[in-house]
Amino acid sequence: MAILANIYPDNEINPAIHNSDNTKANLGFCFSGGGSRALTCAWGQMLGLKTLNLLNKARYISSVSGGTWASSIYHFLPDNIRDDDLFGAYHPPEELFLENGDNRFNVNNLDQYSLGQAPAGMGIDKLLEAAVIFLLFHSSSDYKWLWAFIVGKFILEPFGLRAEGKEKWSSSKYFSLSENYAENNFPSNAPDINDFFFLRSGRPFPIMNNNIMEKTEIKEKDSSNIVQLPNQVTPVSSGARGRTPDSAIIGGGSVESYGSNSTLDQSSANESPVNISISQAYSLIDIVSTSSAFFAAAIADLVKTNFQDSEKKEKLINKISENLNTEHKKNLITMAEKELLLNLSLPEFIETKLEKIIVNKLSLDNIIPTYNYWPVGKQSSNQEMGYTDGGTLDNTGVLGMLAQTDTEENNMEPISLVVFDNSSTPLKKAENGNIIAADQIAPLFGIDFNTEDGTYKPFTESQKDPGSSEFKAVSLITVFDNSPDSDNKTPFTSLVNGLYAACCGAGPGEKPDDEKVNTDPAFHQMELKTVQNSLANISAGRKVNLFYVQNSKILNWQNRIGDPSLKDEIAKGQKRSIGPFADFKNFPYYSTSFKIGLEAKESNTLSQMWAWAVCDDASPMKAALKKFGGHNT
Repeated sequence: MAILANIYPDNEINPAIHNSDNTKANLGFCFSGGGSRALTCAWGQMLGLKTLNLLNKARYISSVSGGTWASSIYHFLPDNIRDDDLFGAYHPPEELFLENGDNRFNVNNLDQYSLGQAPAGMGIDKLLEAAVIFLLFHSSSDYKWLWAFIVGKFILEPFGLRAEGKEKWSSSKYFSLSENYAENNFPSNAPDINDFFFLRSGRPFPIMNNNIMEKTEIKEKDSSNIVQLPNQVTPVSSGARGRTPDSAIIGGGSVESYGSNSTLDQSSANESPVNISISQAYSLIDIVSTSSAFFAAAIADLVKTNFQDSEKKEKLINKISENLNTEHKKNLITMAEKELLLNLSLPEFIETKLEKIIVNKLSLDNIIPTYNYWPVGKQSSNQEMGYTDGGTLDNTGVLGMLAQTDTEENNMEPISLVVFDNSSTPLKKAENGNIIAADQIAPLFGIDFNTEDGTYKPFTESQKDPGSSEFKAVSLITVFDNSPDSDNKTPFTSLVNGLYAACCGAGPGEKPDDEKVNTDPAFHQMELKTVQNSLANISAGRKVNLFYVQNSKILNWQNRIGDPSLKDEIAKGQKRSIGPFADFKNFPYYSTSFKIGLEAKESNTLSQMWAWAVCDDASPMKAALKKFGGHNT
């Protein structure tokens, strides 16, 4: 389909700033990645913010991976689903129980449109079955759409946001800001406005993050590194603002959101609108799946692992054979006829077929999602590029937030950010006395953080060199000035110490008591300045007011739980000795891979913990967050 699309060069109008609600203060929320754990933490955090009447006072929300699972559903929630249906109500820990009763909230229950339905539907067995059936009935050239298919089916479809297209992995609907925006801004030759999901009225402006990848040869070695260019997608536009160190990938601006994955039908893209062709709608499925593309390889590895275990393989094949619909069975018989294998039983044929796929066809190269990409600029050309999980570069959402709100002007308006780092790394003091905290935001300070022992140091020049065997992609995302103060203390060190002090219940200036670690929520407030970053095209000298929150145990909440049985189950799950799939395993640090599927009690409990941290009077974070948000709204 040949159409027109608006473009937004970097040196012209900023579409995020221009189209977000300028009656709101320059306040943004960031929700990190981390699969179902991140979605569930974000659910509770948004519920708490909603309870404080702060959620919709933000101008922007930036999200990554599992955070994008939550934010995309929230932002584009159909009007027939109430926010109360999505978030539920906050319940103090004294009301949390495993059974019904007076003044009790049964954590085993999920409403139809609860955000918890997404992780509840993604049990490992369900994902495996869906992945294997996809691989059986699609060619290897389509394997790059495996994760998109799963995202559409398990994350977006329960909330009416899939709108299945011509292919199982595609959608028939694009997405944009509003019907009014489309009518007043789209070129005359654009997709029909009936073919769009629109941002729900009153929501903050969403920024969803993924990365464009480039392979760079390592000097004097027959191997390569992966350099990633941060890419942001909003309801208005999609694109990269910066450039890779060798300028092999150049951003230069963005195109109207429906123009993502389009083919540019002209040799330059410096004047709006441009002529493009679209073969498949760029949908919520595409941005949500690429923002969490880590799971594409994880699912492929899971299939391979199960086929290496004869007992697991037999169980999986038998289950698939039993659940195949009539159309699938007919297609398999046709395949068997073509391959002269009609002598095999259905399970035997499925096993034979899948073993060929796993050995000969299923690889990292063909499981990574790829899309057509063209830069905004005087010289532009179409390139098929791989897209990586937003969290493989910056897992906090801060990089995309700063990039999308940068005007490249002197004396830019300060921005205030509440960053929810829903990490799986336990916040603690290592045996050597070092504090393990803030590892996910460390690269934004130019810091290489070791989560094993809490040691950290600035990235070396070799680590910043894409041609070096020591290269680390995250070394290129430094955006905060980490210069030491008069006491020789850097901002990053202050953040680490501040998070630890807060989680120990220490007030300003008080020395934290190690015996009280994980007593209260871990949060810290500070003022930062940006440094120039060419990868994301972020300008130097901008003031950033940061309110940083890190996922951690909160024993002051946990010890208040009303149901002794629930309290015991959580404590049992926190022991190292139990298996990776056990109930409440590592609560609240649920594994990104092993705990992609969460039972209702696991997701309800984690979301309620974070709602408590944000909005309950007993949480010391409530007053600080309310003051921070109040000053900036």
